[in-house]
Amino acid sequence: MAMTHGWRTSSFSSNGASCVEILEADGATYLRDTKSHGEGAVLHLDGPAWAAFLREVAHDAPSANGAVEVTADDGGRLVRETSSDALLLFRDDEWTAFRRGVLAGEFGDVGA
Repeated sequence: MAMTHGWRTSSFSSNGASCVEILEADGATYLRDTKSHGEGAVLHLDGPAWAAFLREVAHDAPSANGAVEVTADDGGRLVRETSSDALLLFRDDEWTAFRRGVLAGEFGDVGA
């Protein structure tokens, strides 16, 4: 599947130049890093995993969604897809902008 249109970032990111970038397509959500300019890893989360991931990000909770694991890294967050070991590394400012967007409901309902 070609995924070139519809990617978006949080409105809290610095002009979308450095941030977590998402695409909703085919009933799933895809994550990538804008710094990779479409050349880096793309992580895949199905609907239930995406909903769980949003709750985890919103509450700064440990990863338990089964699709990706988020760990603190020196100066940022490392996001690893469990099925492929594909990695994305986001700086603290990028992760903070994404989290603010999650808390604002920009990527879906985070629930309770």
